[in-house]
Amino acid sequence: MKIIPKILKDSWWGNILLGFLAAVIFYYVILSGVLATDTPIVAVVSGSMEHANPEITYYRWLEESLGYDRSYIDSWPASNGFLVGDMPVVSGGLPLTGFFSLVNGKEEVKYEVGDVIVYSVSGVSAPIIHRIIKINDDGTYQTKGDNNLGQWDYEFKVKSDQIKGKVIFIIPKIGYFKVLTNKLFGV
Repeated sequence: MKIIPKILKDSWWGNILLGFLAAVIFYYVILSGVLATDTPIVAVVSGSMEHANPEITYYRWLEESLGYDRSYIDSWPASNGFLVGDMPVVSGGLPLTGFFSLVNGKEEVKYEVGDVIVYSVSGVSAPIIHRIIKINDDGTYQTKGDNNLGQWDYEFKVKSDQIKGKVIFIIPKIGYFKVLTNKLFGV
């Protein structure tokens, strides 16, 4: 077992690996504070937000189920969805005020129909990344994956305290390391 620390200490690639890990931890801590969420970056590990067949799973479903028209749907953020391996950046509050909101208690954030949010579900280990498709009268949210044929049971009443934040932009393909880790180790 002494060989691993020696390799990390004495090799150039070991130094690169340790530097990379230190940078990831540093940026994760900084991003968590700035973006006011404990989940500032996530990797997309499922195809639920892909637009592989948008006419059926996205447009037609929203038009028939909720009466939305195509121009309204196309005005939403991330209107083309995203792919497995993409890395959404998530904000739980106003950008650059995140640290202060974490210190003083998280401010109430209002989400809108069309926003893509990250939220937790009891009994599900990975966070869910789906789009808000309706705001219920009681203030809870309904969500749906753009590529799903319908809604899961947990998507009809998402409470504000389940929400980690909303996607503010997407970095393409950089999340493949997480996808690979999931496939190899089930992490």
